[in-house]
Amino acid sequence: MILRTGVLGIMFLSMPALAINGEVRAATKTYDIELKKEDIVNEVGARKEFKWDLNGTYPGTAFCPDRDIIDQPIYYKAVMSAGLPSVGGGFVKLNEFLDLKVDIWIEGDRRAYVTAPFTEESNLGRFTCYKRKGSADFGFRSGSKGIVTFRVRKPIINGVQIDDHEIVEMFGRLGRTDSGFNNEVMSRIVIKSSVLYVPEKCTINGGQTIEVEFGDLPGSGLDGNNFEKTVPLNFVCSGGVFDKGSSLKINLAISGKPTSFSQSYLRTTRDGYKGGDVIKDLGIKFKQLDGSTLNLNDWYPVSMQGNIGDWGFIAAPISPAGAEVAAGDFYATGTIVASFQ
Repeated sequence: MILRTGVLGIMFLSMPALAINGEVRAATKTYDIELKKEDIVNEVGARKEFKWDLNGTYPGTAFCPDRDIIDQPIYYKAVMSAGLPSVGGGFVKLNEFLDLKVDIWIEGDRRAYVTAPFTEESNLGRFTCYKRKGSADFGFRSGSKGIVTFRVRKPIINGVQIDDHEIVEMFGRLGRTDSGFNNEVMSRIVIKSSVLYVPEKCTINGGQTIEVEFGDLPGSGLDGNNFEKTVPLNFVCSGGVFDKGSSLKINLAISGKPTSFSQSYLRTTRDGYKGGDVIKDLGIKFKQLDGSTLNLNDWYPVSMQGNIGDWGFIAAPISPAGAEVAAGDFYATGTIVASFQ
């Protein structure tokens, strides 16, 4: 008997997705808000606006495979990114220091800015798509311009870091249908990584990088109490209200990315201070100099004499009970941030 081996070949064909009535498709336009090193008035409630504008239309297609759509407006939906809670007045909380509001331009006969998020905003226009053609091409202006407004939640010191953040996506639909909106993003607004600077600044340890060397450590038994390192700090604040002799209450925090096993501890990596190879069972635990709790990203009051103050912390490696950390170098990076009242 002769046995033959065979290879079963399966060819997968890519088919265009079936359109639903009223669906609008357009190549996604992404607008990057470049804050750069813009100044902002460092007072609670102060606002700073940034605008984007395509200065023209962009092409898109409305589909009508089931029935004619005659003289209907285009409806829009705008969705805010998850993790941006509403704080009223159209604003959402971006971080501890800043709120933001996004107003998107709606064209047609509406010709107005509408604050995101929204679900069924009509452009008050009259557009037609015939079933016999199946689709109609239009030039879109809605979503091609808008305004992002930042508002100060509480006074900032040294500026505030804003990481890349996708904040809004907008979708469209021709006429009213029961199918709602599709997943084709027409317009996307992204805040690019930047720093907003303010006059008030606090310089810690003369502006020198604070480095803590732990040396050789065992792979187990790291409970956050042994192998401690004490780090004293001093700081001087100047600029803005500090130069006016105002008496201010200063709070400091150690800001950074937490471990997977506790939000209170700073995570570690294997591939440098900016690396992404996270060591899941090793973190850095902090204490105040008197041994009391110092949680990552929490604020703690500090004492000052005039514009000068002292602070510090105790750092120690920590891992979950019973964990065995593989041999090798590890790194951790955090930032000491300040706020005042």
